[in-house]
Amino acid sequence: MPRFLLQFDPTAGTQLLQQLRALAVPLVFPRPLFDYVVVEIPALLAAQLSSLPGVLRVEADKRMGIFPVAVTQELQQLLQAGPLSLLTNPTIMGFRPDTWPTGQSRLVVGAGIADADGITGKGVKVAVLDTGNDPSHPQLLGNTGQSMIKTQPLAYDENGHGVHTASTVAGAQFSHLQGMLQGVAPGAELIIIKVLGAGIGLGDWSDILAGMQRAAELGAKVISMSLGGDDVTDPEASEFRVVRQLTERGIICCIAAGNSGPGSQTIGSPGSAPDALTIGAINKAGQPADFSSRGPTKLNLVKPDCTAPGVDILSGSTGFIAAYRFVDGLGRFAAISGTSMACPHASGVLALAEEYARRRGLTLTTPMVKEALREWYDRNPSNNVGYGVITYPLLKKFIAETF
Repeated sequence: MPRFLLQFDPTAGTQLLQQLRALAVPLVFPRPLFDYVVVEIPALLAAQLSSLPGVLRVEADKRMGIFPVAVTQELQQLLQAGPLSLLTNPTIMGFRPDTWPTGQSRLVVGAGIADADGITGKGVKVAVLDTGNDPSHPQLLGNTGQSMIKTQPLAYDENGHGVHTASTVAGAQFSHLQGMLQGVAPGAELIIIKVLGAGIGLGDWSDILAGMQRAAELGAKVISMSLGGDDVTDPEASEFRVVRQLTERGIICCIAAGNSGPGSQTIGSPGSAPDALTIGAINKAGQPADFSSRGPTKLNLVKPDCTAPGVDILSGSTGFIAAYRFVDGLGRFAAISGTSMACPHASGVLALAEEYARRRGLTLTTPMVKEALREWYDRNPSNNVGYGVITYPLLKKFIAETF
């Protein structure tokens, strides 16, 4: 049965719920998500609900998911050598020269300087909305998760994408054969919420919406979302409205740009939301990754806003991805590429900067981050990389010299 989102007048929410229950309309969630009620009804009946008192508009739910894991040109060349090469090539079997352990990639965004400052993201809550969690993983021990997916009430990550992104944000130190692994903000408090499932990381926008609301209720300062779907042209679409509402509450929505580059107008939604902090990917050379989605958005906005490391990032993983990349560490780690890997680097930077801001009696906001990017990068933004790499020193300097 298809789902629909009913946007309602906030003054009429209680009355609308009573009407829907009286009409025996199935509610996906027992209470509203922001100013939306999610229902499951035949498409032919959806338009009729728009006439109910208090309903402002009816919007069809959307399918979203993790962006396809990017295959870099270097890895593609190795794969094209054939199956035998996968078993015999030493660059495949655990020692690929292009692998970028998080212990190294985190230094690009200034985490080493934060370490020297005694800044780890302590006390800052970062919600990772993704494919779930593995509390037994050595980089995430003690972190519990929760699921917004009714058919998958357990938050276990059968895909591996969620563990990878969470480990990149705040994973504990782990000594891997290919180098030290560590999250950008190892002291941050992770809130891991499963909003995508089906093994391959697909889900409904309404479940993601529920995860965003839960994250806000649990006190998340940063919501990290390495996911998305097709861009939209309606400025009042729910993706844009909810990101705007969270931003107005002081919560930073850090969202991956997508892996559909290098063509223009390939930014995914909700990363295309004007109020989102949208993250593209760079490689070890500091260049934009070929796959990293480019702007402008369909509303002609410059995106991404900034970039972070996202090529062959070696971090914790599990499930399908770790099994596919078994050579990266016995089913517990994987080196993969995508703006999905760049996004948690940026989310970690935001946690570091927020701890620094709190020490000065301040709190970081999305407008502050975007102003810092505008003020301290000596060039105009581009639809390839936005303003460039987001770093802790950049935000630290802005906070120290502006406030």
